Amino acid sequence: MVDLTSTIVPLATESSTVALSEIIGAILSDPLSVVSILFGGLFIGGAMLAFGILALGAVADFVTPDLS
Repeated sequence: MVDLTSTIVPLATESSTVALSEIIGAILSDPLSVVSILFGGLFIGGAMLAFGILALGAVADFVTPDLS
């Protein structure tokens, strides 16, 4: 019987490494794509930060006792 994990795991690792190097090569090929990737990261990071602040505020409001 063939052990598929010993065949598939190295193949998946090798193909993901090759794919990552190809993606990095494509991104760094021109300056416009680098700027686009950076602005995309800033957009996603800002959205995550804003949502995190809102979520922390909701948790703080839920845990804080209402004294009125």
